[in-house]
Amino acid sequence: MPTPVTANAPLGSALKSVVETLGRRAALHPDRVALIAGPQQVSYRELWERTLAAAQEFSRCGVSRGDRVLLSAPSVPAFSYGYFATHLLGAIAVVLDPNAPPTRRDELYSRTTPKLVIGDNPETHSGQCPFRSIADIDTLQRTGTVPALPKLDETADLMFTTGTTGRPKGVRLTHGNLAAAAFHINAVIENGDQDVEVLPLPLNHSFGLGRLRCNLVAGGTVVLVDGFRLPGEIFSAIEKHRATGLVGVPAGFAVLLRFGARGLGPFAHQLQYVEIGSAPMPAEQKLALMELLPTTRLWMHYGLTEASRSLFIEFHRHREQLDSVGVAAPGVHLSVRRDDGSACNTGESGLLWIGGPHVAKGYWDDPDYDSRAFSGGYVCSGDIAHIGVNGYVYLHGRKDDMINVGGFNVSPDEIEQVLALHPGVREAACVGMPDPKNISGHVLHAYLVRDSGHRQPADVELSDWIRIRLEAYKIPIQYRWIESLPRTTSGKLMRATLRSRAST
Repeated sequence: MPTPVTANAPLGSALKSVVETLGRRAALHPDRVALIAGPQQVSYRELWERTLAAAQEFSRCGVSRGDRVLLSAPSVPAFSYGYFATHLLGAIAVVLDPNAPPTRRDELYSRTTPKLVIGDNPETHSGQCPFRSIADIDTLQRTGTVPALPKLDETADLMFTTGTTGRPKGVRLTHGNLAAAAFHINAVIENGDQDVEVLPLPLNHSFGLGRLRCNLVAGGTVVLVDGFRLPGEIFSAIEKHRATGLVGVPAGFAVLLRFGARGLGPFAHQLQYVEIGSAPMPAEQKLALMELLPTTRLWMHYGLTEASRSLFIEFHRHREQLDSVGVAAPGVHLSVRRDDGSACNTGESGLLWIGGPHVAKGYWDDPDYDSRAFSGGYVCSGDIAHIGVNGYVYLHGRKDDMINVGGFNVSPDEIEQVLALHPGVREAACVGMPDPKNISGHVLHAYLVRDSGHRQPADVELSDWIRIRLEAYKIPIQYRWIESLPRTTSGKLMRATLRSRAST
């Protein structure tokens, strides 16, 4: 992998906050285009001036160092002004999907007590603090001076995990965390100031917001596109703006791949890189992308909100390890540990811990969980994994998802992968439920989505399919066919929802 120095060479090697780097970029190349959204183009000079104007307005509303600013707005350039203005004041950005249900919104209000809310709909605002329309942020003019820049150890973002179970965790990310992550991600992806990236991910999601930071730190151009609902807009943006990069989640690329060679194929020699993340990607989709984009750098990351994009794999370069999640990015440290905290041997499975300057400071209002999840600069991923002799990391499922069947620890991921290989199955998910006979502790239930191009296989056929590939105790006792698997907005499987269904 390339060394980190190349990523930020024009600005020197000393780590600086993202918002400070943004100001430097505006001074270095003020007329370069930073953001594109439909017909709107925003230069680095305008981005910086709008950020300063927003900071002045936020300060007038009473926002100061350490206060929270809730950003619940669509992915438009003004979102960036509000986000970086919050950082510039030393305040803490709390991002929220504007389409989030009222219960989610009310929980964040209660837990973060924001001093200011930025949104596009005042009717969803609680009225407990000032509200500013995202449209108004777009029209502010600067009259004041530049505030003092934040320190690297100050909290910049509170990212609340979407979560598949339980109460969302508020991850405290410092300016140093954000800068270090952008530094090592750019070193791997090799982003530069000539890149133009199509970004169809929402800025209220950690992946989309991370890509915004990475591109602006590198001095490139970000083309904001409203999701994967209209693939034609993505293809059009790639063509119109001569994009060199494209990012997205596996579910989004699955949509693009349905167009075959006429979709991404025409851009095979134009797209220099792709980044994929936030959820696992089926092997057949990886191979399809490799065929469509034979010379494009196809990067897929693994990471947590608490440790952004810690490992990477490039499909072409690491073709023989496509079943792994890659190797550590520059500056990232890995440790596989047993339940008692001792280090595992090479090849031995245990809990994967991640260390490095990008690892979060901790959680917002959960000190008890802090002590369990963070230790000595490392954070526990919650994933069972092993590291091979070549440094590649292989996952075996979430520790919380492991199912004890008759004394055997069973990873549902393994069974799901085998079921998904059956031509009649498009997607599969397994959960463990208490054994009604009180013999084996837990039994397996499988939820399946049928492949529309094939008949629905019988239960016995599926059991035979697994039996010749896995141990007998990994065969589910029940198969249920459903229209789609429940997932979070980032594509993570919601097993708790399936367990609730299985109990009814």
